[in-house]
Amino acid sequence: MNESYWIVSSKGERYEKLKEDLEVDTLIIGGGIVGVTTAYLLSKKGIEIAIVDANKIGYGSSGRNTGKITSQHGIIYSKIRNKYGLDSAKLYYEGNESAIDLIEEIIKSNNIDCNFERLSSFIYSDNENYIEELKEEYQTCKKLEIDCKYHEHLDIPFDVKGAIEFFNQAQFNPKKYLDALTKECLKLGVKVYEETPIIDYEEGNIYNLKTKDDKTIKALNIIMASHFPWYDGLNLYFAKEKGERSYLLAGEYEKDIPKGMYLSVEDSGFTFKPYCGDGQNLIILGGGDHKVGQCKNEGEIYKKLINELGEKFKVKQFKCKWSAQDYISYDNIPYIGYVNKKEDNFYVATGFCKWGMTNGTLASIIIRDLICYRESKFENIFNPSRKGNIFTTEFVTQNLNMTFNYIGGKLKIGDDNLILENGEGKIVNIEGKRCGAYKDYDGKIYIVDITCTHLGCELTFNSAEKTWDCPCHASRFDYRGNVIEGPALKNLNRYDEEKNDIDPKLI
Repeated sequence: MNESYWIVSSKGERYEKLKEDLEVDTLIIGGGIVGVTTAYLLSKKGIEIAIVDANKIGYGSSGRNTGKITSQHGIIYSKIRNKYGLDSAKLYYEGNESAIDLIEEIIKSNNIDCNFERLSSFIYSDNENYIEELKEEYQTCKKLEIDCKYHEHLDIPFDVKGAIEFFNQAQFNPKKYLDALTKECLKLGVKVYEETPIIDYEEGNIYNLKTKDDKTIKALNIIMASHFPWYDGLNLYFAKEKGERSYLLAGEYEKDIPKGMYLSVEDSGFTFKPYCGDGQNLIILGGGDHKVGQCKNEGEIYKKLINELGEKFKVKQFKCKWSAQDYISYDNIPYIGYVNKKEDNFYVATGFCKWGMTNGTLASIIIRDLICYRESKFENIFNPSRKGNIFTTEFVTQNLNMTFNYIGGKLKIGDDNLILENGEGKIVNIEGKRCGAYKDYDGKIYIVDITCTHLGCELTFNSAEKTWDCPCHASRFDYRGNVIEGPALKNLNRYDEEKNDIDPKLI
């Protein structure tokens, strides 16, 4: 995959994989913003912690985002007010503001160098059709006593018709932050293991988990901070959120841009911000969002962003391009808390709706409070078992879309021709079996069974990242067949092996 500017600028330490069986009080699965922050907070309370990550610390979405730390999450507060009431919108705001403050506190108390700075965040529209919605959001923000301002225009290279500014927000280098915070966790006694994917789970008085290398981990508490829940607990997470991909670029620019973080509220809008770090003046910009596995040519998105935004911002040179994966709940509020109604020692955090730096940090606060005090002031609004997020129009529409893609994928016919260009992937027929073939830049061909090992949907090829992506529930695999995004736990088999083992881990 393409590496983000954050990952390139902070390689961090490498940690060994788990090589022997382990017993621990609390196991955290996932080494991103949720996992590392929760480990830090709980270890401060004297709780024995271990983190396992299927890849490397900070290499998932926590190291592939925009670096924004803000409680301004697009048009969100009016939506929460309309669905759950003003008090719930207030709690959402207070929770995300407390996350910004916690990040700043951690940075200051541990002298972390991650280019943290306070600045304003803006949402705007250059389309008259969104102005009424934008003004409703502003009125809701004023009722919530948010420190904000409405603008008719902004000094940016778009014909802005309206904008809302949130004051005293922040940005940073998220990978530098996570790398440094992980070192602080080690000082507190936290055990950290990379390249240790979990592939099986048994419930009991003590949880038993199996790693890919057949090691056993026993734990009293489990915190699933793996971006998407690989264990569903019959709470239907796969049906309550959708996976989306976003595309980002970092480049050197010539034209002066007012300091701040900017987001267009249009469905096909852009995000951008100037960023100064490592002796460089950069602009981070992006767009092109789409559902995972449902874009015909991802590679064209980068070209469009380079052409459209590169010209507007007079970018001299693009240094990095990368994509990120996010999970969107259908009521715009993450799922944070107990994985289901019956397991009170198994915690989950997912569905951050593209705002993982604050929502993920807030998840750490909530989970710490649930473990240490058995309650949190934010637990009800973020409750993963809440009823208001299902059987809505969005819920029905998205699940019909999943059904359509499941059936449509089964009906597609592959190409009988195995001739490929270097770097090309496509669906082929081999002896009557539908497979995915990819030819690398050295001319080697990889052929895998492309039935997703989560719920059996048929995968599509991502031409930008050279991956096989699931259009139903957003699992992703590299061209060799290895899992790189859940909820799938098991790799794809080669075309000449047995059929893929479909294992959704619903129970």
